[in-house]
Amino acid sequence: MRTKHLIPNHAAGLTYANAYDGAREDHHHGDRGGGAAADPFEGFPDAVLGLIVSKLPFRSAVAASAVSRRWRGALAAAPALDLDFAAAFPAAPRRRTAFAAAATAALAAPPHHPLRRLRLALDGFFDQLFAASAAGHVASWLAAAAARGVQHLELHLPRSRLAVLPPSLLTCTDLTSLTLRLDRYALPLPPLGRLARLSRLHLASVPLVGPSDFFQDLFSHCTQLASLTLEQCHIGALRLVGAPRLRSLDIANCSWEQQSCISIAEMPALRTLRYSGAMANRHVISDAYSLDEVVLATEKPQVKLQGPNLRELLPLVGNARTLVLSPWCIEQFARPEEWSKVRLNKPSQSKRRRCSGDEVQYDVIGGRGKVIVRNLRAIRMEYIDESKSGLELVKLLLKNAQVLETMTIVPSMDGLEQAMFRRRVLKFRKASRNASIQFCASA
Repeated sequence: MRTKHLIPNHAAGLTYANAYDGAREDHHHGDRGGGAAADPFEGFPDAVLGLIVSKLPFRSAVAASAVSRRWRGALAAAPALDLDFAAAFPAAPRRRTAFAAAATAALAAPPHHPLRRLRLALDGFFDQLFAASAAGHVASWLAAAAARGVQHLELHLPRSRLAVLPPSLLTCTDLTSLTLRLDRYALPLPPLGRLARLSRLHLASVPLVGPSDFFQDLFSHCTQLASLTLEQCHIGALRLVGAPRLRSLDIANCSWEQQSCISIAEMPALRTLRYSGAMANRHVISDAYSLDEVVLATEKPQVKLQGPNLRELLPLVGNARTLVLSPWCIEQFARPEEWSKVRLNKPSQSKRRRCSGDEVQYDVIGGRGKVIVRNLRAIRMEYIDESKSGLELVKLLLKNAQVLETMTIVPSMDGLEQAMFRRRVLKFRKASRNASIQFCASA
């Protein structure tokens, strides 16, 4: 096993060259005195050996710990562990007991060997006969990780009646990053308020349906939270209000109930918003003036949405510095009648958004129909063509984006049509002298 490239240049004052030269001198002295040759890794502390095996897959790390007596405690001293059952035994899925024993031994280390990062991917581990024992193992592993001060945790649980989040998860109070990937998890998520140091949360394949105070409790207790990602979740009503330090929000490929809603408010530090996949039926977004990067990669809905749906998303665009639009958003945003109903600059205290019934009214700064996109510096539009009013949106943005630096266009046509489209775009008037228009062949 080659491990030379895994050793840092300066680990506890030792380098591979220094240790190997010392071992080679001991080897020569041992030959003169009739003794045995020394192990070149004998001079390295357990922390360095643990760093070496942490770079290996779990199965290889277990094998490395059996090389010699010196390496026996290397796995327990590893600062990062990737416990992936499917990757460890791809051809022998019945070796659950062996995997559980190896994982228990790897995590059962004294507290002076801190564990910085732990990934538990347990697809296939919850067999029908082994499920009860597997749940106990997961609970004990998380308790052991909490005792070693784990900071980054990624937990993948398969679809199983007994694959539930154990209470020992909440004892990992040193966590700063948490990823929960739960395949069709049927139970409500436990409140994470005890994880006060949490700065990054990633929820994947988690149902968020029904009345719940999960996010309210999260924002009120985890005041350091800066990044929130919701991936492939099933959502009814999503209320994200009162996260003072949240800087990044990513809603990716989620499915929505028939009467779904997103409410975003009181996030003064929010800089990045990524919204892709299916759309909710209703959006209530206020105070979105701090956004620097906006990615609207939503798909065309299966059913017709309410009238003001896209109009509610348009204020996100006004003060953004970087904008990415999907083909369907390009088609919708190219309608001048939609822009004429939207305020794109921060309103004064006396002129807030007015709601009357189901309709949302907006005022436009500078007169009716005039669009001001003051801060937009970069925009990317993918698979744009002339037939879906994409040309009108390009013309609109070039005419009004006064500090635009880069516009990237990915046309959906080829050959002669693309050349004609490019010539028409290059003739448009530009409000910014530094605007550069780039055409890419693919997204």
